[in-house]
This record gives sequence, structure tokens and C-alpha cells, in this order.
Amino acid sequence: MAQLLQAPTASYTSSPLPDAVSTLLRQLSDTCSSDQSLDLDYVRGFLSSALGWPRKDVLHYLQTQLLETDNLTTISHQLQLQTAGKLHSFPLHFIDMHQQQVTVLVHPRPLRFADGTKRISSTLSLESNFPAQERCNRQHLNLLAILDKLPEFVALVTPQFTLRYINKPFREQVQLTEGDCCYGAFTGHTKSSAEPTHPYLPPFDVFETGSPSFSAWKSPRSGRSYRFLSYPFTDSDGAQLILLMGLDITQLTRFQEKLAITERQYHLITNNLSLAIAVIDEQRNITAANRQFRNWFAINTESYPVSCPAALTEEDESGECILDKTTSLTIQDGKEHECEFSTVRNGAHITFRITACPLHRTKLFSSAIILLEDITEKKKIAQRTQQMRKLEAMSTLAAGIAHEINQPLSALRLYASGLDLMVEQRGSVPVDILQERLEWILRETGTIEDIITHMRSLVRHQGSFPLQRSDLNHAVSQALNLLQSKLDTRAVRIETQLQPDLSPVLALPIQLEQIVINIVMNAAHALESIEEERRIIITTYDSEDGYVRLSIEDNGPGLQGLGEKIFDPFFTTKESGKNMGLGLALVHTFVTSWEGTITATSPLCENKGTVIKISLPQAPAI
Repeated sequence: MAQLLQAPTASYTSSPLPDAVSTLLRQLSDTCSSDQSLDLDYVRGFLSSALGWPRKDVLHYLQTQLLETDNLTTISHQLQLQTAGKLHSFPLHFIDMHQQQVTVLVHPRPLRFADGTKRISSTLSLESNFPAQERCNRQHLNLLAILDKLPEFVALVTPQFTLRYINKPFREQVQLTEGDCCYGAFTGHTKSSAEPTHPYLPPFDVFETGSPSFSAWKSPRSGRSYRFLSYPFTDSDGAQLILLMGLDITQLTRFQEKLAITERQYHLITNNLSLAIAVIDEQRNITAANRQFRNWFAINTESYPVSCPAALTEEDESGECILDKTTSLTIQDGKEHECEFSTVRNGAHITFRITACPLHRTKLFSSAIILLEDITEKKKIAQRTQQMRKLEAMSTLAAGIAHEINQPLSALRLYASGLDLMVEQRGSVPVDILQERLEWILRETGTIEDIITHMRSLVRHQGSFPLQRSDLNHAVSQALNLLQSKLDTRAVRIETQLQPDLSPVLALPIQLEQIVINIVMNAAHALESIEEERRIIITTYDSEDGYVRLSIEDNGPGLQGLGEKIFDPFFTTKESGKNMGLGLALVHTFVTSWEGTITATSPLCENKGTVIKISLPQAPAI
């Protein structure tokens, strides 16, 4: 029967099985079913353990050897007895993986199901008179066969560092065989095993300590990494050995190396940023911080957690500390929060912008990452830039004022010189001529007075009052209430598209209203030249870049190529004497002083219609 254990096939033989063999397999099936489906997991497990057959090939070997003449005759005879109601255990003979014959007993027993039907189920066992020593030897051989199929290393090492046993994966990786000395392969030392002065290095320190230990080893042959468990072991002959079990941890080691490289890169990047970065937990302890943060707040340790600096926990004028305004809110709602605060460092006042972002560790936010930026110089530059913008606007205004005043002054000089010349030539001036010339002089002085009045309205309150959190929608509503009668008189229809819950802006409410009034009235004057329906559309909305937008659009004649000139002081398209040309210049000055922008375009077809768009920064969160 030895020739039956040749290379197995992947499935049952293709030829139909005899009825006797099919009946026996159904009796051995776990489900004891009468149909064609078989559940032979029990048979697989028993025969794989008892005979050493590979589990995946058990059914092939079983089927093949059941067809042997002796076994087939026995099965047929026993099934005939079962039909007559006689159930007896009977032997079957198989060839195991070591080419030895083994007797397996089949034990049939009757079963009755709930529906009243009866079936016969059979179990297997090894013959009871199987010699104990042979049984032990067989189990030993089966165990060694199983160890050879393990992917892990298994070896037994003597106190002289020789290999008493080594499984197949160990042999292939270490290139050693049983009886070889393995000390040098694992320690890197080249001493002979005969020398008595061997140091007990891992994994052989078990001989000295008598306790299990772990050690790591990298194969010089393949470059793969392994973790060994060294365990004290007593062989059947009483010899004290080491049981070595090795697990391939190459993938884990490579992952840890990549993780270490990533961490070094992360620390290198964060420690060289100009931003200060820290992680703060719910107890307001710092659990990590980069070099800039430690330098700014004089944290002289990298052992975490540490307490937050006093600058972040002290209460400000509003009675809140910086962490309450940012980190605590972020941990509660999982959203980003930021604010600005000032502190004294090295005797100087420093202004920081702090931003808190949620750190996702669990479903809840247990920590927050804070980023601090020193904006002291930026604030100074912004203040200087704003002042320069104001000076630039004022210089442009002054130039326009000088130009406008120069004309009435020249007329005054001309009229006064004419009167002086008449007095020299005639000695006196006729009353009607004197009255006419005086009226001319009064008219020009009135022009100068109007210019000065508009100039005062332009600079009034500039820099006198701090900016406030202002509602742009409210400013639009108030302005339209004031202008409603004038717009009705001019037959101008107003359409508003105001975003609810619009973000506030930093401005002066009165000046916001003045901006809307000036732009709407300019649009209303432009609409006087058209015959079709006159309309003005006012829109407000928050943009994604942190600005609040105001758009005022009309369907008038358009800019007609004037472009940005409409914001120049004293520029006007109206008849002389009807407008000073300072309305849109005033609007431009207000918007730019609040760090906003204003543009004018004619987007409609044939260059008709005008759209004035204003962008103002959103006010910081309180």
C-alpha cells in the first residue's frame, strides 16, 4: 500500500465511489446526512493527527485507501450486518506518512432524530492494543512533521551551544544542521564552542538566569529580522536545553524604522518653524511642544506633561484667559478658534495670534494643537501701512482741494484787481458795477466754503473713535430708510439680497451707513438718464476667504470707460455746481482705512450697468 502515498490530487477521484464507501463516508460525516453533501471535518482532524496526513489531502488518502480490497470487503460485510440490525466495531488498515500500517477502528452507533427517523453515525479510534512505545514514537514523528511546517523558527540548544533539534525554516535561514554550534550565528562572536569562557549573550542568557527572555536577531544572509523567545527546557533524557522560538518581525521592524524616520523629520520640521506649536490636553497640561514654544515661554525640559505658561492662563481685561477663548472651546466643539493677545517678554510687549485646532484621538476631542505666531512686527507694519494709506488719501485729497480752491481764489484776485484798477482810474466805482463785482466775490467765497465743508465731512471722526463690531445688513437697512422717499420720487426700485446671520465687520456704523447712502444716491443719479425700469440690487454675503462682501448694482448707463477715476476727489460727471465729486472719494477713504477693498465695473452687455463691490474683513471672534 506504500505506493498509495504518492503526490496527492486536489480533490476526490473522478470515478464514482462504490455504495459501501459512500455509505461509510455519510456515517462518518458530522451532519450524518442522507444527501450527497458531506461534512468530514472530524475525519480530517482525527486522521491528520493519527496518521500524519496533510489535512488538505486527508480525504484523498482516505478515499483511495478505502478502495483497497481488504478494506472494501470489510466495509461491505459490516454494512450487511448493520442492515440486519447488528452493529459492531470493525478495523480498517491505513498506511501513514511514515509508510507504516496503522489499524483504525470504526465504531457505528444508532441515532434517532426528532422526526422519528433513524441513522447510523460512526466514530474512529486507534486500535487499543497499539504498542505504547510505538504510539509515542509516532506522535513524536508527527510533532516533528508539524514543526517543520511552521513558518517560525524552532530549535533546541544544549549548554555547549550545539543544536539538538532544528526545524526546516531554521535550517534554511541559518544554514546550520543538527549538531552544529549556533553561538556565533546569533551573537556575532567567533569563539569555538569548546572554549569554557563563553559569555552568556542573548538568546543564550537563559542558561545563566534560568528565566525566559526575549531577544532580536537580524539574519546576515537575508537581512530579515526576527524576535526570539528563549525558554528553559528539559528533554526526555533530563538534559537542560534552551527552546528557541523565532518569529519573523521584518515587516514590523521596517515599519518601526520608517516611523522613526518620520518622527525625526516631524521634529526637524516643527523645531525649525518660526511658529510655536504645542499640544494641550483637557487638564491644561502641555503634552508636546516644539523648540520655538519652549524658547518663548522658557520651558527648559522635554519631559511631558508640563503646566501651561502663565501668559496663557492669566485672565485678561475681559475676565477670560487665552485658553478659555481658544483651546477649551476647541476641545468642546471640535472647531478651530483663534484670537490675539499681548504679553511682556524680556521687558518688551509682544503680540501673539493663537490658533487652536482639534486633535482627533477618539470620538471626543481630548486635546488641541495650538499655534502661536509673533505678530508684533506685522501689527506695527499694518499700523504704519494704514497710516500711510490715510496720508496717501489725504495727500490726494489735499491736491484736489488745492486745485479746486485755486480757481475761485484766482477769480477773487481778478475781481479785486479790477475794482482796484477802476478806483485808480476813476477815483470811484459806479454802484451797479461795485454791486456786481461784490456778488462775484461772494459767489467764489461760497465755493471755497463748500469745498472746506466737504473736506471736513471727509476727515471728521477719522482716527477719533475706535472701530466697532458693526452689522452691515443693519447699515443697509438704515440707509434705505433714509433714502426711501428720494428713491420713490425718482421711480427707482430697490432689490435686497441680504444674507441672514451675516458676520460682523470692524467699522464705524455711521460711516457704514454713509457709504451705502453715497453709492445708492450716485446710482440713482445715473439712472435718471434711462427711460426703462430703474432698479438697484443690493447684496451682502460672507465669502470663504474671511471677508464680508457688499455689492450694489444698477442698470444705468455704466462707467463708460471712467474706471477707478470715479473714486478720485472732486471727480464728477454731473453738471458744474451740482456736485463736488467727494462722495465716492469719501467711500474709498473709509473702506481702505478699514483694510478693505472697493472696485467698480460695468459687467452687463454693451458696457451698461455698474457694479460697486466692497470687501471688508470679518471681525475676530469674541
